[in-house]
Order: sequence, then structure tokens, then C-alpha cells
Amino acid sequence: MIKSNKETIVWKKHKIGKEIGYDQFKNNELWTENFYFVIAADSQFGYTWPYKERDPKDWKIETDRAICAVDKINNLNPRPQFVVICGDLVNEMPENDTELNELQINEFKQIFSKLHSSISLICVCGNHDVGNTPTENSIYKYRFNFGPDYFSFWCGGVLFLVINSQYYKDSSKIEELAYEQDQWLTEELNKHKGQRIIVFQHIPWILNNIDENNGYFNIEKNLRFKMLEKFNSHGVSHVFSGHYHKNSTGFYKNLEIVTTCALGAPMGEDPSGLRIVKMYGNNVTHIYYSLEQIPSSVII
Repeated sequence: MIKSNKETIVWKKHKIGKEIGYDQFKNNELWTENFYFVIAADSQFGYTWPYKERDPKDWKIETDRAICAVDKINNLNPRPQFVVICGDLVNEMPENDTELNELQINEFKQIFSKLHSSISLICVCGNHDVGNTPTENSIYKYRFNFGPDYFSFWCGGVLFLVINSQYYKDSSKIEELAYEQDQWLTEELNKHKGQRIIVFQHIPWILNNIDENNGYFNIEKNLRFKMLEKFNSHGVSHVFSGHYHKNSTGFYKNLEIVTTCALGAPMGEDPSGLRIVKMYGNNVTHIYYSLEQIPSSVII
């Protein structure tokens, strides 16, 4: 049974799960055996690359890819413990076109509710989900539609932390909410220091190396140093992100930062696809697959 410190964002049986009691997770805080999960990022219904003119309500390319992904995941043998979408669930920001935003959210829910009932869906908050400069209203709207924007859960002896990276990118209008997340995160890390910990977020701290220049696709240097040192010193082994619409990997000491290409609209050479992450007793491995190359069986 999963143990969560907040109401975990999990859809089962075509609705947003509000009760804690997900029997498919592997025995809470106790390690019993190897397991795996799936990561996707930036389903982002409504965004296309390269840009082309189309009806504002036409996001068939992105939804077709999401439908294909759900079908492929449902047919994996054995099935994964859970699926994580690392942010930008939809494209239309909540304080822009309200109608488009709601249509995209409803379609996202409809498609991902088709995941097999034994597979939980973990949603991560992205900048397109709360805005580049979030407000109390945009955070409230996200929480209303998807549940908490940061929380923790256990699966098979591993602690997973889900955070809202927009608080670290631009918290100018929500400083109190950003402080609350940071206090919660510090408490979680201190309480479970030395245990196996993995973090999910949308914007990566770095793309390739700790000294890279500040940019749209990473977090500001001083803050990234501080947070990655904090993660590393408390035993976090991996941070999984999206946002970049390409695959990339970087390291800070013993910490691996992995960015997964977009499911909806890739912007580089990597095609639309998913990442399979395998959890072993003393190791973590991960491979990115295009939608066409996703295997039918996973050896763990």
C-alpha cells in the first residue's frame, strides 16, 4: 500500500483518486524486489514544433501520441508500478484562454484515465500548467484539477518526492507558497536522510553540467548549486525532469539529473517516446524508447 504525506495525484477508474490506498504499489517503505516505472514529459496538448498554423482546438497530433503511449504502457508485461508525466500536461496556460485550457485538461484526463487500473498516474506541475509567473489563482486551479503540486510517496522501499519547479524559476507572485514547499522539502529530506530518494520535477536544474549558463531550460546558477548540494548530501540519487523537449543527462557529484524528451512535440533529434526506469536493490537504470520501439515485455 502506498504511503503519502499529501493527497497523491493518481487517477484510477476514470476519476482523480483522493483516497490513499493503492495496493498495486510495492509494500510501502519496505524493499521486497526489483520494480520499474515509466516517465513521460510534456504531453502538452496544443503545442506543435516546428510551428505551423492550425485550428486552436486541433491538437490531434499530440493526443494521438498520448493515446499510443497509454496503449503501449497498458500492454507492457509486467505492468509498471506507476507512470509519471514530468510537467506541461497541457499547453494553454491557465490565465490565458480559459476555454482552451479547460478543453485540454479534460482531454488529458480522458486519455490518461485509460491506463490500466493497476497503474497509477503521477502528475508533475509544469510552467504551462501554472504559468511562467505563477499566481495564487493559477496554483489553486492546478490543485483543483490535479491535486497537490508537491508531495511524496513510497514505492518498494524508495521515497519519491514530487516538486513544483516553477517555485524555483519565478516565485515573484507566490513567495509564501514557494517558502511552504521549500520548508516541506527540507523536512522530508532531513527526516529520510540516507534512504533511497528520487525527485520528479518539470524544469531541470541543469541540462549537462553544473556550470552551464542560465537559460530558459534550466534553473539559475546560485540556486542550482544550493539545491543540488542539498539533494546530494541527503542521498537523492536521481532527479527526473522534462521541459527541454529533448533528452539530456548531467551529473552533480553522486546525483544524476535526467531530462526526458517530449511525448507531445519533440524539438530535437529524439522522437516522441517514453523512459523506462528500473529499480534494483543497489542500482537504477533507465532507457528512452521511441513510441514505435517500446518493448512489449520488461525484464527486471
